[in-house]
Amino acid sequence: MLGVRGFKTAHPGFLTLLSAPEIPLGSRPRQKVAVKQPFYKKYPPGTSKNPINFSIGRYTISDELPKLFREANVLYWARALLTFAYEYIDHCVANSSEPPPFHIPCLRFVEAGLALSHDHAQPGNKSKSMTMPRAGYLIEELITDDFLKYIHNMDCNPMLDPYEVGYEIAAFLACTQHIQYAKTGGLAFISDYQGM
Repeated sequence: MLGVRGFKTAHPGFLTLLSAPEIPLGSRPRQKVAVKQPFYKKYPPGTSKNPINFSIGRYTISDELPKLFREANVLYWARALLTFAYEYIDHCVANSSEPPPFHIPCLRFVEAGLALSHDHAQPGNKSKSMTMPRAGYLIEELITDDFLKYIHNMDCNPMLDPYEVGYEIAAFLACTQHIQYAKTGGLAFISDYQGM
């Protein structure tokens, strides 16, 4: 297992697609990926909800799929919001008489997609249950380097101090949040920025 976070487990995996896409995810055979699945915490009967004393419970497919589709949709919209912020920055730089006095980092979200596992149909069996997914997974590019949490999801300020490695990126991401919030009329911004 790669790790356990608040509501997802991450496992190492390999991805091979029958026809290679133009995006990095799945563009080569046996690509190493992170395979993520939502979970809930199961506490032993009669105990308090101790944050470290739990086992991992898996959702039924009917409960799991909406969670996975929501997560994939959030990644889709987050990518669009980040692209929007970059386009706004590019517009401002192009219309400025001087270049910005700082470096503008080139950042992106991991490529991701949904994978559904189906049971193999038995020859001669035409049961409808064979077409229902057995499990769902969020597949992401595997990040092998250590990653930083730049901005917490409960605060718009960088989590890093000015003398720490990565602070410039954290400050830039805070700027993108401001652009997103202001330009969407307060409707949307990306929180919980993390990366490498």
